[in-house]
Amino acid sequence: LKSGLARIDASGNGRYVSMGSATGRKATKVVMNCAPALSSDGATVYFLANGGTAPCLVALNSATLSTKSLAVLRDPRSGSPSSLPDDGTASPTVGPDGRVYVGVLESPRSTYKGWLLQFNADLSRSGSLFPGAFGWDYTASIVPSPNVPSYTGSSSYLLMSKYNNYIGGGGDGQNKIAILDPNSSQIDARTGVTVMKEVLTIAGPTPDGEHPEQPGAVREWCINTAAVDPFTHAVLANSEDGRLYRWDLTTNTFTESITLTPGVGEAYTPTIVGADGKVYAINNATLFAIGSAP
Repeated sequence: LKSGLARIDASGNGRYVSMGSATGRKATKVVMNCAPALSSDGATVYFLANGGTAPCLVALNSATLSTKSLAVLRDPRSGSPSSLPDDGTASPTVGPDGRVYVGVLESPRSTYKGWLLQFNADLSRSGSLFPGAFGWDYTASIVPSPNVPSYTGSSSYLLMSKYNNYIGGGGDGQNKIAILDPNSSQIDARTGVTVMKEVLTIAGPTPDGEHPEQPGAVREWCINTAAVDPFTHAVLANSEDGRLYRWDLTTNTFTESITLTPGVGEAYTPTIVGADGKVYAINNATLFAIGSAP
């Protein structure tokens, strides 16, 4: 069996391409936990590939599965090929303007925060396409900029990102979530790399009892991608403490939370909002539906 991508149309007709063929043998398999992403017009499918000489972001024609473009993913600090381990859960995110965002682990590994790389729709890197300061094990969420009333920049949309700062990677345990501006920059204090500007950040509220030696350490955010609720200007995100939180982007506070599990044994899974307003979130291999009582 050769790892690859399959397409089945509404009539049941199948088409298939192996990763070796799609990448010219730069990569040989699709990253285990990566979900493909489609361009807004449905004409291009993006996905991550590893297993060869270089980790790749690949763009295929969604109808023919022919390769349209390919980018080798590199660490913004070292220039070395990034790491795309199979136990990560990062998948591409396509922005409203066609830009593609993808999380990678740094190389060499040091902070274990990784990077959120951004590309043009054709996977070129022209222009000031700054990386985000966290990307490992996460898929970025799109936030309409009017949902953040304090934002005064010119970007039409922002990005919601997991923003953990792992003690095991030399951090202070101040594990946060963040709203980032993909078109503005700042200097990352830990690495000195020019990264996306932080618009809002907020730390988890639950102290991390496993690290009493580190004051201020809190439980990390165990999510793959959070749900953005444009009707309430809020983000809904799971924490390792077993709770689902509503992050109010107007006040930059947690205005609601609900306990799903005792915590710690959590899943790096997506959270979504249904058409009826219910929130669907997975914690410790259980799917929860959260909504108002009848």
